[in-house]
Amino acid sequence: MMHKKNELAYHQLNNFIGSWNTEGLIPSSNGRPEIKIIGTDNYNWIVDGFFLLHTADVTIGNDNSKTHEIIGYDDLNGHYTMQHYNNNGNSGFMTATVNDGLWTFNGDSLRFKGGFNEKSNVFSGVWEQLADSKTWTHLMNIKLSKIK
Repeated sequence: MMHKKNELAYHQLNNFIGSWNTEGLIPSSNGRPEIKIIGTDNYNWIVDGFFLLHTADVTIGNDNSKTHEIIGYDDLNGHYTMQHYNNNGNSGFMTATVNDGLWTFNGDSLRFKGGFNEKSNVFSGVWEQLADSKTWTHLMNIKLSKIK
């Protein structure tokens, strides 16, 4: 791996490396039943260790969602960048930070807060969605358990 400007930032991404079983739950609301999420996530270093390739293959209710995401570190702005593409033809961009073990992902209408357990073999947290232009509401709980 080549020398990077911010070794700590890249080191913190190492906890993601590997294959994960993914499970989650979108709670019932407005008469809609709860929706279970199950699948797998994989994280691997690419491009000489400067970026992570995150692939997700999950079933959300009856729908299959496949996503590819590139995660990097923006040294100038001091945050991670996350560009994703999915099998519905959608793409999006988020930024991420980690402070005292708490990961925060921020997008235009989605945000996440969570972290790793002490052994770094479970990553879990809560996704929220912007309901209108100012109100964040609970979207789903998610938990990734490391396979290898």
